[in-house]
Amino acid sequence: MFTQQPALVALIGPGGAGKSTIARAFPPDWRLELDFFRQLVAGDFSVKFCVLS
Repeated sequence: MFTQQPALVALIGPGGAGKSTIARAFPPDWRLELDFFRQLVAGDFSVKFCVLS
């Protein structure tokens, strides 16, 4: 499953499809979690969109 080449893997699918289960197979420092970046940008991880000007 793991590759030696740099890669971006986007897990897309409906709720309950197993995206989180697959993501746990990757080392934690390989993961980009959207909620973390929402918190950084908007100060609230529950914000679902952000307008940049």
